[in-house]
Parts: sequence; structure tokens; C-alpha cells
Amino acid sequence: MQRKLLIFFVSVNIILSGVVYAADSTRENTVIKSFEPIVEKITTFFRNNPKLLTKVSPPENPNIQAYSITHFQMNRISYDILTSNSIITPYIGHIDVDTEVADNKPCGNQGFSKIEKEGWSKIDDAIRNANNTSCFVIRTPQVGVIRHRFIFQYHVKTGRWALSEIVYQDGAINGRFMALLGVPSPWFPVMNEPQALLYNKDWIQLFKSL
Repeated sequence: MQRKLLIFFVSVNIILSGVVYAADSTRENTVIKSFEPIVEKITTFFRNNPKLLTKVSPPENPNIQAYSITHFQMNRISYDILTSNSIITPYIGHIDVDTEVADNKPCGNQGFSKIEKEGWSKIDDAIRNANNTSCFVIRTPQVGVIRHRFIFQYHVKTGRWALSEIVYQDGAINGRFMALLGVPSPWFPVMNEPQALLYNKDWIQLFKSL
């Protein structure tokens, strides 16, 4: 009798384990498929090697500002999804965008030191030189390829992904990009200038749609 009960409970356990595994597998497939359109959207955007109007301001003197254009040239894109300890947000997804970077700062008239220029003191001057190829300097030889990591959380209640933050490879906040979401950081204040909102409209639309 005991042997029959043991076999019964073992069989039930195997069946339940199979059901749980199948359910988990189905949910994971759903989560992956829901993340892929976000990856495609970011890939499509950066494949066009976009330019961004940027404003920097030294934390010790926020009244001084410099505007410039940063040109991102896509190198590669990769992504992954990890599980978390949270019941509400059990999955964390990230998309890594590796780019080479160039900017037109050297032609500007604004600097925070005597060593190098940081761009223009007037936003319109930076925009006027957005396509002046002679102004652009590729920074990759000095700093290497830059990784921009977009981090998302999957919310069980809504079944949707939400962008939580954008960081660099070392985990530091990506100030240029977070400013587009209305989040300031040292050196990168939020840009509310009408010219900036117009020039960066494609960036803003992308980030707000993620």
C-alpha cells in the first residue's frame, strides 16, 4: 500500500512539475516576443546614425551653457532578458547600443576651461553647424566605442515593458539621453528650448514610445 502511495505522489509531482514548466515556458516566450518590437524600434532608429542637439552646463556654474551636435554612428546592437526577485516586475530587459561618437564642439565659441571648446554659447549657432562636416571630430579613437544601455522592467499587471533608465557600460547615468526624458543630471540639464524640442523631436518621440 505504501509503495502504491509513493508511486502515486511521485507521479502527481512529475505531472505538476510538467504543468508548471509548460506555464513558465509559455510566459517566457510571451515576454520575449513582447520585447522584440522594442529592440527593433531602437535598432531602426540608430541604424540611421542620428544626430542629437546637446546642452552641457558645469554643475558649479549652471548659468554657463554650451550647445553642440553629437553624431552617433551605430556599431552593433544586442539585448538580453534576466529574471529578478520581484513578483511585480519579474523580468529585466536591456538593450545595448554600441556606437562611435563624433561632435562639432571644436568649432564653437564656448569652453569651460582654456583647454578645449564645449560648443556654442547660443543654441542657433550649434544648429547652423549641424551639417558642417569640417567641424566634426570622431571621439572613438580616444574613448573607444560607447555602449548605451536601455534598461526596461516587465510589469506583470499590465503585461508591458517600461523604460526605467539609460546608462553607460560602467553603470553611470547616460545624461544626454535621460535629459530627453525630462530627467536632469550633473552636466546635462533638461532642454526646454523650442529649437531643441524641434531638432530632437525624433529622439523624444522614440524615448517616450518605449
